[in-house]
Amino acid sequence: MRFQTSPTYGSLFDMMKAQGISYRLAGDATVDHAHTSLMNSPGHRANILNSGFSKVGIGIIKGDPYGLMISQEFIG
Repeated sequence: MRFQTSPTYGSLFDMMKAQGISYRLAGDATVDHAHTSLMNSPGHRANILNSGFSKVGIGIIKGDPYGLMISQEFIG
């Protein structure tokens, strides 16, 4: 798996770190299964339904070892 790097901001991880944004990557075989898993997790469900977040970014790419790599970024 290869991530793009901005000549201005560096990698996605550099950019999030500079802005104080924490992150984790998740993997799953299908988007439907990933969504079900996230909604069944109390912490993830709370983030997804938190009205204090004003923006969300979602990224999905094909990648090993799960089949899909999925990220969500919540910004309030």
